[in-house]
Amino acid sequence: MRTLRLILLLILLIDLYSCEKSDNERVNDSIVNTEWTLSKIINNNTGEITLFPEQIDKFYILFKQSGIIELPNYCNYAYGTYNLIGTDSIVISEVGPGTEKGCLPTIAMDWEFLFINALRESNTYSIENNQLKINCSGDYDLVFDFVQSFINSNGQLLICTNSAIINCPFEIKITLNNTIIDTLSAASTYSNNNCQCDGYMDIGMKIELTAGKYSFHATEINCQASNKVNDWIGEIEINPDNCSKIFLDIIK
Repeated sequence: MRTLRLILLLILLIDLYSCEKSDNERVNDSIVNTEWTLSKIINNNTGEITLFPEQIDKFYILFKQSGIIELPNYCNYAYGTYNLIGTDSIVISEVGPGTEKGCLPTIAMDWEFLFINALRESNTYSIENNQLKINCSGDYDLVFDFVQSFINSNGQLLICTNSAIINCPFEIKITLNNTIIDTLSAASTYSNNNCQCDGYMDIGMKIELTAGKYSFHATEINCQASNKVNDWIGEIEINPDNCSKIFLDIIK
C-alpha cells in the first residue's frame, strides 16, 4: 500500500511539473498575439543554414490579433498583414512602407532585404520547441525564436485634418471624455505605419487608448476665417489592436 501511494504521488508530481510553463514558453501552436526574433535562414536549394549575425540588432516580428504584423526598429519596413488559412498555411502581404534609404551597417540592410523578400513568399508555418519555422516558396525558409505572448487591450486613435493645405495657421485642441488630451497643429507628426492620415503629409496626432467608446470635442483655436469649420463633436469607438481615425474637415 505504501508503495502504491508513493507511485501515485510521483505521478501527481510529474503531472504538476508538466503543466507548469515558464513565462517564455509557448503554450499552444497559435502565432496570434506573439512576438519572435529571427534566428536563422535555411537555403532551400542547398540546405545550408545561416545563423543571424550577432553584430546587428535582432529582427523582431509581432503577429497582432488584428491581422497586422509589426516590424519594430527596422530600417526600411515597419508593418505588414498576415492571414492564417487552415491549420498551417500563412499569407503575408502589404509589407511596408518599403523605403529605400541606406542602412548601416551594410549587413543589416542586406539581411533586411533577404528577410522581407522571404517573408513575402510565406507559405506554411510550424511551431516546435519554442521555434517558429515559416516555409517559403522562394529560396529561403525563416526560423524564429519565441520571445513572448501578449494580449493587447489597447487601440490607436489617429486624428487627422486638412488644415495643413490652407493658408491659415491653426491649432486644434482635442478633448476626449471631457479631458483635454493635446493640441493638433501643422507641426504635429507621427510615425508612418499602418495607421496613416492618407494624403495629408503625415500631419496628425496618434494616441494609444484603452478599448472602448469615447466622446470627442475638437476646437480650432487659431484660424478664424469665416469659411472654415472650427468645432467638431462626435463619438469614436476604439477596438483592441486596431487603428481608428477621426478626420476633422476644416473646409465647409
